[in-house]
Amino acid sequence: MRTAPEVEVIAAAVLQPHFDAVRDFWVEWHKAKGTGLEASIEAVELLVDPGIHDKERHFMATIDTGKRIYAAPEAADLPTDSLVAMLCHEFGHADDLQHPGLWLFKERERPAVLLDRDHDPKNLRRLERRWLNRDTDVIEWTADAIAYAVTGKKVGYCGPCLLQCFSGGEPRPEGLR
Repeated sequence: MRTAPEVEVIAAAVLQPHFDAVRDFWVEWHKAKGTGLEASIEAVELLVDPGIHDKERHFMATIDTGKRIYAAPEAADLPTDSLVAMLCHEFGHADDLQHPGLWLFKERERPAVLLDRDHDPKNLRRLERRWLNRDTDVIEWTADAIAYAVTGKKVGYCGPCLLQCFSGGEPRPEGLR
């Protein structure tokens, strides 16, 4: 029987290469677009934490600063499609949290739009205030819309637990936690 620290180390060995690949893709997207935001994304860390898997469908989370993504050890056992879609969703949160109000969520099933940091400062402050007052569903839909904007792929929700996936699935239902 493996001890908890061994399980976490093994899970990290499986998860880290996927995390690195998604992070590197995100960084290159920002570089190609000339956003100047790549350093903040490059600094995002992965931490394996068994406490994240507190509900059947919870395998990952991003802290409020957007600087760390937590993954449950069980995430290492997920199909690659779901694992990568989850990481892209979490990087959507990380990008959104580190750049309040810069990503515009317009509607579900559409990619988010990244504003230029040189956008009208008064308008950016208004958008940031609006950003602070979003409900949980809009926050989650925004992460998916950012992932769509960066990857060109829609994040769907598949299977009985409605896990993120890129292989079809349904749009994120309202109220899903």
